[in-house]
Amino acid sequence: MTRSTTRWAVVVSEVLAPWVLAAVMPVLIAAATTTPLWRGVLTGLLVTLVCAVVPYTVVAIGVRRGRYEDHHVRNREDRPKLMAMVAGLTVLTAGLLVLVDASPASLVLLGLMTSCALVGFAVSRFWKISLHAMVVTASAVVVVGFFPAWFPVLLAVPLVALARVRVRAHSPAQVVAGTGVGAVLAAVAVVLATS
Repeated sequence: MTRSTTRWAVVVSEVLAPWVLAAVMPVLIAAATTTPLWRGVLTGLLVTLVCAVVPYTVVAIGVRRGRYEDHHVRNREDRPKLMAMVAGLTVLTAGLLVLVDASPASLVLLGLMTSCALVGFAVSRFWKISLHAMVVTASAVVVVGFFPAWFPVLLAVPLVALARVRVRAHSPAQVVAGTGVGAVLAAVAVVLATS
């Protein structure tokens, strides 16, 4: 496999990485479910700061110091501590969202983020489930749950799955498992948010 045949997969893996989606989704959902719009954007940015920027910064510092191989944290054994940190940050953020009277949908999305982090924590202790596949699937299902006309975003799921296998970051089974878990968790979140 040549570098040029995997370039698309590397780009997809970066653009639709879990931390990117963790930064974008809170703003999107909060803005769509909060009035006035600016309040929703600010609420979403709070989640983005605590739940995406802080963990990514920790990982980036870890990469610079040689603790992690790269920002995707490919070594399975390194993932549980990071997933525990992310879960803790999402719980902290839930308290902040309650204080600022965030929309129920924002709180449900935060619960979904916590659930994904906890599954990542539990499974990564013995197997390398695809966090990319889990998070992109959860994100796509939530987007379609709130905006049914945006159903083409579901195409991101097989694209990311293929990309992660193509760059040899995961086996097909790890990608399928991540996709399945993300779909189930997000379906529950959408039902809770829209009921």
